[in-house]
Amino acid sequence: MNRLTLGLAVLLIACGDDSAPVDAGRDAVMPDAPVDASFDSAIDTALDAPMDPSRFVDPSAYEYDWVCSGEVAPTGTLPDMEPPTEDCSEGVWPDLDVTTLACPTVTDVMRDDPVSGLTLPLDDERELPLEIPVSESGSFIPAGAPTTWPDTLRVVAWNMEYSSNLDAQIDSLVDDPELGAADVYLLSEVDRCSTRNGVRRAARLLAERVQGAYVYGIEFVELSIGREIGGDTGQAIVSRRPITGASLLCHSSQFDWFESEREPRLGQRVVLHADIPAGDGEVRVWAVHLESNDAFGELRAVQAKELLDASQASACDRPQIVAGDFNAWYDTAPELVVFKANGFTDALAELGDDGSTHDSGRRLDYVFTRGFDITDGAVLREIRTSDHAPMWVDVRVSP
Repeated sequence: MNRLTLGLAVLLIACGDDSAPVDAGRDAVMPDAPVDASFDSAIDTALDAPMDPSRFVDPSAYEYDWVCSGEVAPTGTLPDMEPPTEDCSEGVWPDLDVTTLACPTVTDVMRDDPVSGLTLPLDDERELPLEIPVSESGSFIPAGAPTTWPDTLRVVAWNMEYSSNLDAQIDSLVDDPELGAADVYLLSEVDRCSTRNGVRRAARLLAERVQGAYVYGIEFVELSIGREIGGDTGQAIVSRRPITGASLLCHSSQFDWFESEREPRLGQRVVLHADIPAGDGEVRVWAVHLESNDAFGELRAVQAKELLDASQASACDRPQIVAGDFNAWYDTAPELVVFKANGFTDALAELGDDGSTHDSGRRLDYVFTRGFDITDGAVLREIRTSDHAPMWVDVRVSP
């Protein structure tokens, strides 16, 4: 038995988050309860050995100490909250400055893009990790909206599987009694102007429906994947409350997606953050989408630590919500442990709903909180318009 053997078993059995989109209306049924070691048992059978993935991980991946290094006041209203038009003819690939609006592409491979004629990736000397402005923002908050807000907050987190079922997904986010009552939506795999979502700006459309503000950050510019070239995918934060202090953190460690023959991409794994008013202050929210092509979580652990580093540098005393698709397939994965060991609470586990969140039967999605009391929440497994189930959590700023 060795690390390679276990890695191959994981790849054969696991279902990643970056597969081709599926049609609305799924045959599979997501379990309401945790999978009782069926996944682990399958790997055990393949290895004929007890299952303990953490023993294959360097212990340093689990090491992290939360040391508050400063509190930076919210930066105020974003420079341009006037939403772009719905038109997708400009501002997307290949008419897109990827050296300012997307993260650097780290790869040893060069290839010619058949659409733009460019040799990619473009020269980009920026060093990672890196904080960059959001790629798109806008506000539909009506005039006369409140200027003060309660210290309670309902948060929804959802991997929307490239918003490939966009109309039905927006209907769920607006009309479902639990999701529709959200103050803020933390979303991943949100497409902008791709053929997968009907060449539409998904985050903008949702913000318009809920009369809220939004920010969007590019994770990947999609170059092929068996679809027409032109769109990008990333994280979005949509809020019924004003958004301030938003930016995009480019991670330093990921699988080389540009090299992939099936899914060549420009960009880098990112986490999107913003500040939202609650009570007498601001809370920091993070929309997460950690690396999927990482068997044991060592790349994801680096990404988790970079998020915590950024948080400590600017918002360490502020209440925090970190939510989304962690792609963590076992509960002792280092990317989960570094959060739990540094004052973050697994909100859904606290509420007793720690079952599967993905069509694979695994729990890949989490809501972590710090500085909040958790009052209610659930995973809505009956909503079948993505390969992930949406989650909602009610919190109150701790006194």
